[in-house]
Amino acid sequence: MNNKYSNLLTRVCLLVALAFSYSCDSILDINKDPFAAGDDQIAEQPGLLMTTIMTNISSDKVMETNLFNRWAQHYVGAGANVFSSADNFSVPSFPQTNTWATYYVNSLKNASRGEVLANEIGEVNTASQFRIMQAFAFYHLTLMFEDVPFTEALNTDILFPNGDTQENILKGIVEMLDEAVDNFDLGDPAKVGGEDLLFQGDLNKWIKFANSIKIKTLMLIAAKDEEYAKPKLETAFRQEHVEDLADEVVMNYYDDLNNANQFYKLHFQFAGGQSLFFYASTPFIDLLRGTNDPRLDIFYDRPDGVVDAVPHTGLAPGSSSAFTSTSVLSLNFITATSPDYWITAAELKFMRAEAILRGWVPGTTADANDYYREGIIFNIVHLNSLLAVQDNGSGVTQFEYDTYNGALPDLQTLAPSNALEAVHHQGYIETFQRGMDAWTYVRRTNYPNNRPLPVDAVLSDHIARLPYSPNEVSANPNIPEQKPLDTPMWFMTSN
Repeated sequence: MNNKYSNLLTRVCLLVALAFSYSCDSILDINKDPFAAGDDQIAEQPGLLMTTIMTNISSDKVMETNLFNRWAQHYVGAGANVFSSADNFSVPSFPQTNTWATYYVNSLKNASRGEVLANEIGEVNTASQFRIMQAFAFYHLTLMFEDVPFTEALNTDILFPNGDTQENILKGIVEMLDEAVDNFDLGDPAKVGGEDLLFQGDLNKWIKFANSIKIKTLMLIAAKDEEYAKPKLETAFRQEHVEDLADEVVMNYYDDLNNANQFYKLHFQFAGGQSLFFYASTPFIDLLRGTNDPRLDIFYDRPDGVVDAVPHTGLAPGSSSAFTSTSVLSLNFITATSPDYWITAAELKFMRAEAILRGWVPGTTADANDYYREGIIFNIVHLNSLLAVQDNGSGVTQFEYDTYNGALPDLQTLAPSNALEAVHHQGYIETFQRGMDAWTYVRRTNYPNNRPLPVDAVLSDHIARLPYSPNEVSANPNIPEQKPLDTPMWFMTSN
């Protein structure tokens, strides 16, 4: 079969759900075993489950939860009312129902089953690979819904699993990742290989992936429980993690419609491949323009007929009308081959700089400045590489980078609070078009701290969580009580 992603089917229903704010009712109770056939084949080769897990998670990241990019105000959904309503915090059904099922049914159940089968046949590496995917799935679930089933979620003997607190989930994820890494046996050839779409069975990359998830998790914990997180963060940054562009964790897509990026499929099906749904965000343009950031032309395209000399123009978040003079989300991010980045080198550099400035890990302000500068370089090279692959211009030139870099402050010359803000500024920009990371970043750091509420926002503050899946609420009497959507999660600070 030439189809590289034989399990990555075109999910027409989900595309329509995104466009018209309804979803397909196909959600199963999370503790109901969805597997009725294929046991013998999967028992002999549990790695067959890995492709399904990875493609389902990636599809959700680039499609269903794309709206998180708008909640971070990187761009706005002003092409049609169905998009702007989500910007106003009127949460459509798809991230509740489809996303809940994607992570619990399609990903966690498969990963748990794969781990059990791998242990039964003595494949310790395969078991650890599935364990890491479970941690990654729980990481996303708690950041979307906060208190969710965790310790009881994968126990098929428990019909109605109780929810765990976010604190316990995040700390449990750290323990899962440590256990998975400790159990790897690099001398054992048995592992998920060909079915592993991220690393093709490279266990060293799996270890870097696990340790990077752990760093991101500990950064969430540290503001609330320094005593727990600080020694673990110090250790984690000494361990192998994503530190270079070559280490980045990325799901690649291909230049045929069956294996194309789902976000592109939306635009191909409903807009002929043009950028007609998502427009530039005025607050983000203002932020970039305030420092003469050369990345502005990478993030946004000017409308047809508007010359490059005309400045980019944006819309206020929540705007319900599109304007022909408004800059649009760049086609740099709407291609069949647009990759889905799970972990980037730049984000880890900015996190390390922040951890030093906060006193969470050892280091001087000069060290933090070095990581800060590295993160900027990595992000620009990363963005330029996207353009090079698509043969779409040169991106940021050396002259533009030198001019921009020369105007940035040395963190050593700034007051501590200003140095931290400078790091947050770059970390926020770096998360562009990575919805979960972008939304989590603004919630964790409260940067930008002057983000305006969307026009006609239905909440009194910025949205902090998704509502639980209605299907799960009706099926599980032990699901936690729903909190108001603008109630801060446990990890969120008031800084």
